[in-house]
Amino acid sequence: MASQFEVPANLGGTVTMGGKQFGRKCSFQVLDNNGAGLDLSQFRVTFKVEQADTETPNSLIATVYNLSDDTMNRIGGEFTNVILQAGYEAANYGRIFTGNIKWVERGKEKSTDKYLRIWAGDGDQAYNFTTCNHALAAGSTAKDVMDYLTGQFAQNGVGKSADFDHFVGTIPPAALSRGKVLMGMARSHMTDWSTKNGFRWSTQNGNLTLVPITGYRPGEAVVLSSTTGLIGTPKADQGGVTARCLLNPNIVIGGLIQLAHDDINTLTTLQLGIKYKDVAISAATTWQGLYRVLVAEHEGDTRGQPWYTDIIALAVDQTASDPMKSVSATGFGFHL
Repeated sequence: MASQFEVPANLGGTVTMGGKQFGRKCSFQVLDNNGAGLDLSQFRVTFKVEQADTETPNSLIATVYNLSDDTMNRIGGEFTNVILQAGYEAANYGRIFTGNIKWVERGKEKSTDKYLRIWAGDGDQAYNFTTCNHALAAGSTAKDVMDYLTGQFAQNGVGKSADFDHFVGTIPPAALSRGKVLMGMARSHMTDWSTKNGFRWSTQNGNLTLVPITGYRPGEAVVLSSTTGLIGTPKADQGGVTARCLLNPNIVIGGLIQLAHDDINTLTTLQLGIKYKDVAISAATTWQGLYRVLVAEHEGDTRGQPWYTDIIALAVDQTASDPMKSVSATGFGFHL
């Protein structure tokens, strides 16, 4: 799979992770709407973050142990947002979740340890409450449409990823011959714009993100091997190439990872000229070893064993002579 768009020159590099993955580090903060709040990092925190290349908000389930009753009462009331950062002291430390608290649960484990369980969504309020009521004049472009939509999302606290404007800028500057009205949910117009112009959109860590349907986000590929955090053996199945590694915030939706071809277990569907019709076909792998991340799930426990990132990814072919034919896809044109 190769991008139909020009990729910045820095894509050729790689990020290695060996030698510095020790000393777990985690920061968990709850904030009010003004950005003031509490740092709960000194308590035991368990978490699971689910990120995907879909418009549905990413989610976090976090459990914090042995907070005071006063602090638990304030979370979900006075404090409505969370920021989670995790990784290691020497390297690979960064933000893996930003979002709105949806609900909380209080309870006890073993009759001694109190806990507060927090469910949160990444850009959940913006996704559910951002609306449109705007008339575009004749001569407006795709960029004008997106500028309006992102402005509406910004009013609900969601910004833009660093490469967002780069991708919007790849759309030809054709103009509307007549006016157009945008009404209803902003998310529906985002989906319509993205689908017609060859993108998928999502919210990642509080920012709107675009990923080309036949491509990937610019940036360096995270190299995964037994010496750089890879755990177990990756596997290719119907859903894609799955892998587990030590928790790594550098692995982002739409970004690249690199896996050695020989490290991946694949399912052979043709042997000695006999095709097994009832055997599922594995996702494609590539000798170059580059894969676009579709799903990333971060799981951790600041006082326990889990500290992982689970990945589902699809193969990328950077060497394809015709990027538009490197994967099965419909033709993309300019649309408003």
